[in-house]
Amino acid sequence: MNRVLVFALSAALVALTGCIAQSPNANASAPSADTRITVAPNLEGDVCITDVRCAKAESSFLAFQANMVNNCNGPLAVEWKVQWLDQDGIEIDSVVSSWNARVLQPYEIGALKAVAPRPEAVDMRFYVRKRK
Repeated sequence: MNRVLVFALSAALVALTGCIAQSPNANASAPSADTRITVAPNLEGDVCITDVRCAKAESSFLAFQANMVNNCNGPLAVEWKVQWLDQDGIEIDSVVSSWNARVLQPYEIGALKAVAPRPEAVDMRFYVRKRK
């Protein structure tokens, strides 16, 4: 029993160490494990996307919500967008799928929201990059 407990604690410490090593400060959030989320390589470690939710709203349109966390000591200018997909995985072309600018202050947690343009949307992809 003691070996199992020691092994479990060791595994937890190794996993925790990996998360902390990726983050520039101890207050940083872990990166999203959701494969629908894409963070540009030049932002990895600087921003984390957390609390991702995507579900049908009361209007029967798919709604996306998430938090974006600035893990930097300074302001961070980013652009984000949601790409909506139909049941075949094909992008639903829409004006609402354009890039949105956002500036996050140091360690700020910014709430993001988007609603699908049509009820045919069944899934989404989220992208974030540094603002040009």
